[in-house]
Amino acid sequence: MFIGIANIIGQRFGGGGGGGFDADYQAVLNYATTQGYTLPSSGQQTLQNQLLVDLKNAGIWDKLDSFRVYATDGSSSYALIDWKRLVLCTAVNSPTFTTNVGYKGDGTSSYINSNFTPSTNGVNYTLNSASIFTYVSSVRTSGQIQAYQGLFFGSSYVLLSASTAYLGESYVNSVSGVNNGLSGIGFQIVNRTNSTTLNVYYQGNLTGTNSSSASVSLPTGTLWDFAANDNSTGTLFSDIGSAIVGYGANLTAEQSDFNNAVNAYMTSI
Repeated sequence: MFIGIANIIGQRFGGGGGGGFDADYQAVLNYATTQGYTLPSSGQQTLQNQLLVDLKNAGIWDKLDSFRVYATDGSSSYALIDWKRLVLCTAVNSPTFTTNVGYKGDGTSSYINSNFTPSTNGVNYTLNSASIFTYVSSVRTSGQIQAYQGLFFGSSYVLLSASTAYLGESYVNSVSGVNNGLSGIGFQIVNRTNSTTLNVYYQGNLTGTNSSSASVSLPTGTLWDFAANDNSTGTLFSDIGSAIVGYGANLTAEQSDFNNAVNAYMTSI
């Protein structure tokens, strides 16, 4: 059940990363400290800890393989920590980091390498049960890539596109996708529910379904944010901005609680 960050605002704003934190969130802080990264403010640590607790209470955390919170008042390096794997994503060609907003591509050369390869790193993310999600913090004005690996018109790939300008399609382990429907600033999650079906939710509402999207194979390269990890298609970049990003198993049943938890965090920072 979703608890909500609003319930804990004001309870703990003194000290930094101490007792009372969930062990998995404390592990994130410990990792950052050993790397020499600047931690978030004590108040935001409380909010981030509650976000993780909310995900656990909703049964989401155990279904994730990757979870990154780019929107933070910690350092830009802290923002690149994958909370689930305790590894660092790689910022390439200086994507823009804005405190409490997240990272943004430039549409020409910058991106973030998640260092996550579904075919080798996927545990919960599998061929016929998978999800990719992001809180879009700024809509794209150029390009359409959010997270991608594969080949256009010939292999499997993951693509999440979002814009107020026109509709995009999202692909998960497939060469046919699902229409995003409404898209823009907010939380979007695309689920592969089985070997044939994709669905997409935006801000907690179902905005697209494709029951004829056959799963093909797991991507064999690392997923990138804001760019295509695929030399065959030429230069594909986007200037979209993201605050929270990750991958996991099919989260259709949990998407409402997931949306609530993410939006509670984003409105509290």
